[in-house]
Amino acid sequence: MTVQRATNITVSTASAAPLRGTIEIDCAGTVATFAIDEEMAHRLCADLERFLTQVPRRTRAAR
Repeated sequence: MTVQRATNITVSTASAAPLRGTIEIDCAGTVATFAIDEEMAHRLCADLERFLTQVPRRTRAAR
């Protein structure tokens, strides 16, 4: 699997009731678009919160 660096992310609301929208991720000159609903948005928020608050791991050079 090749991992590409995201260069821009856009979140748009398509409907407020029920809450639906799209996430567009620019990556290596290509845009991937994903449909998202409220449940998925909450899951994504929780995952990003864990990512942002995780304790940095020491690298081998820091030991």
